[in-house]
Amino acid sequence: MSTLTIKATNSWLILNALTLLSLAATELVGNLSVLILFVVLTVIVKGQTIVDVFMGLKTAPVTWRRLLLAYVVVVPGIIGAIMVLL
Repeated sequence: MSTLTIKATNSWLILNALTLLSLAATELVGNLSVLILFVVLTVIVKGQTIVDVFMGLKTAPVTWRRLLLAYVVVVPGIIGAIMVLL
């Protein structure tokens, strides 16, 4: 297998593991604020993985990569803040 295939497969496994951890956290965590924080952080990590590995922006121009990584951080952050405040 090529290095790219191995990296994509490992990233896919990490994404699935984070999804399963989020699912388990909904059953195990009693505090809603902690759960929201955990899910938001998970979404940020997953988004960064997708941007870097599957979209191939790790080697793209810095402006494009920073723009999409900012989107991955800002949008879940805003949604998490709204959920905590409600």
